[in-house]
Amino acid sequence: MKKVKSFLLVLMIGFGFLNCSDANSQVNTLDLDGFVSKIKATPNAQLIDVRTPGEWAEGKISSSKLISVADPKFLEQASKLDKNKPVFVYCAVGGRSSKASTLLQQAGFKQVYNLSGAGYSGLAAKGIK
Repeated sequence: MKKVKSFLLVLMIGFGFLNCSDANSQVNTLDLDGFVSKIKATPNAQLIDVRTPGEWAEGKISSSKLISVADPKFLEQASKLDKNKPVFVYCAVGGRSSKASTLLQQAGFKQVYNLSGAGYSGLAAKGIK
Protein backbone atom coordinates (compact mmCIF):
# COMPACT_ATOMS: atom_id res chain seq x y z
CA MET A 1 0.00 0.00 0.00
CA LYS A 2 2.86 2.36 0.81
CA LYS A 3 4.38 1.76 -2.65
CA VAL A 4 1.06 2.61 -4.30
CA LYS A 5 0.79 5.88 -2.34
CA SER A 6 4.38 6.78 -3.24
CA PHE A 7 3.72 6.02 -6.89
CA LEU A 8 0.56 8.15 -6.89
CA LEU A 9 2.41 11.03 -5.24
CA VAL A 10 5.18 10.88 -7.84
CA LEU A 11 2.59 10.69 -10.61
CA MET A 12 0.68 13.72 -9.28
CA ILE A 13 3.85 15.77 -8.90
CA GLY A 14 5.00 14.80 -12.39
CA PHE A 15 1.64 15.70 -13.89
CA GLY A 16 1.77 19.08 -12.18
CA PHE A 17 5.17 19.82 -13.68
CA LEU A 18 3.94 18.85 -17.14
CA ASN A 19 1.12 21.37 -16.89
CA CYS A 20 3.27 24.21 -15.53
CA SER A 21 5.20 25.12 -18.65
CA ASP A 22 5.49 28.81 -17.78
CA ALA A 23 4.31 30.48 -14.60
CA ASN A 24 3.76 33.73 -16.52
CA SER A 25 1.40 32.26 -19.12
CA GLN A 26 -2.31 31.96 -18.57
CA VAL A 27 -5.63 31.26 -20.24
CA ASN A 28 -8.26 33.94 -19.72
CA THR A 29 -11.76 32.69 -20.50
CA LEU A 30 -14.10 35.49 -21.53
CA ASP A 31 -17.73 35.72 -22.55
CA LEU A 32 -18.60 37.28 -25.92
CA ASP A 33 -18.79 40.90 -24.72
CA GLY A 34 -15.57 40.61 -22.70
CA PHE A 35 -13.76 38.94 -25.60
CA VAL A 36 -14.88 41.61 -28.08
CA SER A 37 -13.92 44.44 -25.74
CA LYS A 38 -10.52 42.93 -25.01
CA ILE A 39 -9.65 42.23 -28.64
CA LYS A 40 -10.65 45.76 -29.68
CA ALA A 41 -8.44 47.19 -26.92
CA THR A 42 -5.43 45.01 -27.75
CA PRO A 43 -2.93 46.17 -30.36
CA ASN A 44 -1.17 43.36 -32.25
CA ALA A 45 -3.81 40.80 -31.25
CA GLN A 46 -3.55 37.41 -32.94
CA LEU A 47 -7.05 36.05 -33.65
CA ILE A 48 -7.11 32.28 -34.12
CA ASP A 49 -10.04 30.26 -35.47
CA VAL A 50 -9.67 26.62 -34.39
CA ARG A 51 -12.66 25.25 -36.32
CA THR A 52 -12.32 22.84 -39.24
CA PRO A 53 -11.43 24.02 -42.75
CA GLY A 54 -15.01 23.16 -43.81
CA GLU A 55 -16.48 25.42 -41.14
CA TRP A 56 -13.97 28.13 -42.08
CA ALA A 57 -15.09 27.93 -45.73
CA GLU A 58 -18.71 28.53 -44.67
CA GLY A 59 -17.83 31.78 -42.91
CA LYS A 60 -14.79 33.42 -41.36
CA ILE A 61 -13.48 36.52 -39.65
CA SER A 62 -11.09 37.99 -42.21
CA SER A 63 -8.54 39.10 -39.59
CA SER A 64 -8.34 35.58 -38.12
CA LYS A 65 -5.98 32.77 -38.95
CA LEU A 66 -7.26 29.21 -39.28
CA ILE A 67 -5.36 26.69 -37.19
CA SER A 68 -7.72 23.76 -36.67
CA VAL A 69 -7.31 22.11 -33.29
CA ALA A 70 -8.40 18.85 -34.96
CA ASP A 71 -5.28 18.94 -37.14
CA PRO A 72 -2.48 16.73 -35.75
CA LYS A 73 -0.07 19.56 -36.67
CA PHE A 74 -1.95 22.13 -34.58
CA LEU A 75 1.00 22.96 -32.31
CA GLU A 76 3.44 22.97 -35.22
CA GLN A 77 1.27 25.52 -37.04
CA ALA A 78 0.71 27.54 -33.87
CA SER A 79 4.45 27.73 -33.28
CA LYS A 80 4.63 30.18 -36.20
CA LEU A 81 2.75 32.73 -34.07
CA ASP A 82 4.46 35.19 -31.73
CA LYS A 83 4.27 33.72 -28.21
CA ASN A 84 4.74 37.18 -26.68
CA LYS A 85 1.71 38.75 -28.40
CA PRO A 86 -1.80 38.13 -27.06
CA VAL A 87 -3.67 35.27 -28.76
CA PHE A 88 -7.48 35.27 -28.99
CA VAL A 89 -8.99 31.85 -29.68
CA TYR A 90 -12.49 30.96 -30.88
CA CYS A 91 -14.37 28.08 -32.49
CA ALA A 92 -18.09 27.54 -33.05
CA VAL A 93 -19.35 27.51 -29.44
CA GLY A 94 -16.36 27.32 -27.09
CA GLY A 95 -15.41 23.66 -26.57
CA ARG A 96 -12.57 23.34 -29.07
CA SER A 97 -11.26 26.83 -28.31
CA SER A 98 -10.94 25.85 -24.65
CA LYS A 99 -8.86 22.80 -25.59
CA ALA A 100 -6.75 24.83 -28.03
CA SER A 101 -6.22 27.62 -25.49
CA THR A 102 -4.88 25.15 -22.95
CA LEU A 103 -2.52 23.66 -25.54
CA LEU A 104 -1.25 27.13 -26.46
CA GLN A 105 -0.72 28.05 -22.82
CA GLN A 106 1.20 24.82 -22.25
CA ALA A 107 3.29 25.60 -25.36
CA GLY A 108 4.45 28.85 -23.76
CA PHE A 109 2.12 31.50 -25.12
CA LYS A 110 2.09 34.34 -22.58
CA GLN A 111 -1.47 35.67 -22.95
CA VAL A 112 -4.24 33.44 -24.26
CA TYR A 113 -7.87 34.57 -24.38
CA ASN A 114 -10.54 31.92 -24.92
CA LEU A 115 -14.05 32.80 -26.13
CA SER A 116 -16.55 30.80 -24.10
CA GLY A 117 -20.26 30.32 -24.71
CA ALA A 118 -20.12 31.80 -28.20
CA GLY A 119 -18.08 31.49 -31.34
CA TYR A 120 -17.73 32.60 -34.93
CA SER A 121 -21.38 33.63 -35.39
CA GLY A 122 -21.32 35.69 -32.18
CA LEU A 123 -18.15 37.49 -33.22
CA ALA A 124 -19.55 38.16 -36.69
CA ALA A 125 -22.77 39.52 -35.16
CA LYS A 126 -20.68 41.89 -33.00
CA GLY A 127 -18.94 43.24 -36.11
CA ILE A 128 -15.52 41.67 -35.62
CA LYS A 129 -13.87 41.62 -39.01
